[in-house]
Amino acid sequence: MKCYNCGKTSKGNMPTAKIDGEERPYCADCYWKLEKEYKLKKTCEDCAHFNDEHCKKTDVALVPVTIGYNNYFVQAENCNYFNADKEVFLQEAKKLEAESQFEEAALLYEKLDMPEQAEASRKNIKAIAQQPVNINTQVKNLVKKGKTLSYFCCHCGAPLKIGAKAPQVQKNCPRCGGDLEVINLGKLIQQNSS
Repeated sequence: MKCYNCGKTSKGNMPTAKIDGEERPYCADCYWKLEKEYKLKKTCEDCAHFNDEHCKKTDVALVPVTIGYNNYFVQAENCNYFNADKEVFLQEAKKLEAESQFEEAALLYEKLDMPEQAEASRKNIKAIAQQPVNINTQVKNLVKKGKTLSYFCCHCGAPLKIGAKAPQVQKNCPRCGGDLEVINLGKLIQQNSS
């Protein structure tokens, strides 16, 4: 193998880096320098608009540079929307809490080194989980949004629907007549309506 950077050759395998979609071998010295260089670069993960390999501001999927086992989202180096302002992160966390996305908000609070707020946000998850779920209200919300959820009978595996295309809550399976009360529709709807 031959080092992509300096041209040194090796009889064995060399560490690789995936840059611009191309897998490139590097000698140990060049690999170390490359990794050091990328650790110093501005990354999208430090931006308020970063969301799981996706930019919320530009609505673009981000492609990482992979050096060994580390991914670097260095598109931030040339991005006009990069924003690492703490206030932007706080606003985003509060917005997520308002949308009942408490785990995502907690992760943002942890990123801001605010463990108390992260814990408080996670307590909201537990509080909601303990509240009784009104299935009829949830089905009405699905109908208003025009959404239909598919699920399956736990007895025979028949496909079932709830929501805009099937607004009535079924008590028994139309195929096998099995009791569908055992399926927690409230939890199913809650998990799939975010």
